[in-house]
Amino acid sequence: MNILSYVEDLDLSDGQKHRGKCPECGRSNTFTATNKMGKLVWNCYANSCSLSGAKNIPMSVDEIRKRMKDFKINRDLALDHLEKSNYPYKDKKINVKLPEVFSLPEWVKPYTPYDSDLDDSPKAIIDKFCEGYGLWAEDLELHYDIKEDRIVFPVQDDGKLVDAVGRSIDDSVVPKWKRYGTYAEGFIRGQHQLAIVVEDVVSACVIETLGATGVAILGTTLNANHIEALRGFKRVIVALDPDAAEKTIAYTKMLRANGVHTLALKLLDDIKYRREEDIAFITNTIKEFNGTFTTKEFTV
Repeated sequence: MNILSYVEDLDLSDGQKHRGKCPECGRSNTFTATNKMGKLVWNCYANSCSLSGAKNIPMSVDEIRKRMKDFKINRDLALDHLEKSNYPYKDKKINVKLPEVFSLPEWVKPYTPYDSDLDDSPKAIIDKFCEGYGLWAEDLELHYDIKEDRIVFPVQDDGKLVDAVGRSIDDSVVPKWKRYGTYAEGFIRGQHQLAIVVEDVVSACVIETLGATGVAILGTTLNANHIEALRGFKRVIVALDPDAAEKTIAYTKMLRANGVHTLALKLLDDIKYRREEDIAFITNTIKEFNGTFTTKEFTV
């Protein structure tokens, strides 16, 4: 079968996605094809199938106009110029290079709950990883990097994928963490008004399960973008790992200096390991959100 012809015959409009039976291996609901801004991308997520590919296709002016709403461009002037110059026919299609949109490599496969439970399947690998931290894989929209053996956490801004962070399954691998993009505002998990700043994305996800918003800054320094994002919360707690006490105090002072109501929390271990005393501190803090904090706070 000609896979390209099969995908083109689906006649997907910009942003439209198809999921169904794989034309190569025959597995049900493992094949996806998506039109991503004039680029057809297709994959089979069955572990035993290597089918994948991509091809650029023309976009209509209406599709371009719709997409340009996502970018800070005077789209009316741009499209008027386009239509008045060498493109007088609105019903025709053209190839236009739009600003780059972040996407994950083809070898980074999404978690699919109906995938195989074999030990080497992405689903089984992600499930095993999450069980170790008391997390639910499907809720986190996790992916698996087949090439580098990493669990990949998507970073979203207003529902759009803007970056991703991969955690090596093998603790001996260096670097343990990998950024797939360059997003500047960090990883935010949850919609609560109490935000807790932690070391990494796994810890941020654990914080969400406790009833607060988990924030990982995805770097070694607190920047202006992080501070602006944290202004949106009623209260912020900095709870980095025990070996980062100086950084915890520094972040707390910096946030306070910028008008963010911030406290520093002293942990006994990395919160993602769910040490009983630390979980009790965090849980108590969340319960007392609108009252007086009685947890072990640094003097800063």
